[in-house]
Amino acid sequence: MSQNYEETHCKSCGRYVGALEVCPFCRSFNPKRLSVRLVKYLTPIISVLGLFVLHYIGIHYGNPEVKLDSLTKRSNFAQVSVNATVNGPLRYYAATGKGEDAGGSAEFEIDDGTALMLVRCYDDATREMAEFKKLPAFGDKIKLRASFQYKGKGGFLILGSEKGIDIDRPKPEKATPIKLITENAGEKFKRGDTVKLSGRVASIDSSRYEMNIELEAATAENRITALLPLSVLQANKLAKENAEEWAGAPKEGELVTVTGALEQRGKKDEKYFVVILPSADSVAKADEETVRKDNTL
Repeated sequence: MSQNYEETHCKSCGRYVGALEVCPFCRSFNPKRLSVRLVKYLTPIISVLGLFVLHYIGIHYGNPEVKLDSLTKRSNFAQVSVNATVNGPLRYYAATGKGEDAGGSAEFEIDDGTALMLVRCYDDATREMAEFKKLPAFGDKIKLRASFQYKGKGGFLILGSEKGIDIDRPKPEKATPIKLITENAGEKFKRGDTVKLSGRVASIDSSRYEMNIELEAATAENRITALLPLSVLQANKLAKENAEEWAGAPKEGELVTVTGALEQRGKKDEKYFVVILPSADSVAKADEETVRKDNTL
């Protein structure tokens, strides 16, 4: 490649100086063309300004907000933001063979009105969410910043950190009488509604996947079951293999107030509501006056 001799060689000693303006041999000054000097001195300034622009874009624009039905194969590995509702209880999978402090992964389903999609959280993210009390639960309104991955015939979202999820969990101030829910199931109330209930613990039963707390308002006809998923207890290190390991479980005959989301169970013509509890903290002790007042129609 040909070079301009006057630009690349010292005017005093004639030696090669390349892009240098001061000759390293005789210390003579060899000014370059104006265009070359502008590029040389403006390039670092423009680069630094570009970093500030990228920083501004990252703060004020961030990940694009999308609808779940718009995510396809072409969206693979995209970083997206989604506003949705948690459509079911959290599922936790404990790691095996890693000692007492072994972590685990979690997953939950979300619904934004256009589609359903699974969200997966691996070891570090699950541990962070449990530590900062940001484990999502059925009925929560969430804003998610996650990575989309497409595999096989569908896709899922991967949540990389607790910072990628914001949870808006409804907290009703006024309690709902148990009788009102059991007698008007499917009419006034719907799946996913968050309710606050008070009653006497009629019975406690643990299954493979959850702890069942049956609440009684006044009579056997006014009963409803509150369910605390075993996965929630496992993720918070309150149980390992069975919900019966939860030391803070209420006892039969105690008065409690619970807050959770309504879920429908049963056959098509025999639907009934149960309450899915988001955490162990959703069960609080109550007194006779509170239970009586909260169940007054």
